[in-house]
Amino acid sequence: MIANCKAELIFEGEFDEREAMECRDRGYRSHVWVELAEGRRYPVVFYDVTRLQQDLQEEMKSGDGFIAEPGLIVLPEVTLENMKKAVCRLAEEGFFEALRPTSVDVDAGTTAR
Repeated sequence: MIANCKAELIFEGEFDEREAMECRDRGYRSHVWVELAEGRRYPVVFYDVTRLQQDLQEEMKSGDGFIAEPGLIVLPEVTLENMKKAVCRLAEEGFFEALRPTSVDVDAGTTAR
């Protein structure tokens, strides 16, 4: 499935082994874009279930009681492999067509195919 993927992940900053470990441990990764074959980029945010629950509990304490992020994708574990699989599948299903592409240029970022 990933070999024929129509999307790639673009990370702000470096995405090395240390960052991969930190994402997994935090259960969260923001400042990520999905670039489709046509060149359109969409912002996404990855959460694991535990971190999402923790953040929601904190929001409830402050009186908000919700979490809303453009392009929110919840994974069992925030790993590069899981992020890639998710965006490939979502691209196949046309998920990103319902989102507004961004004009953000991430020149200093890391691309993961």
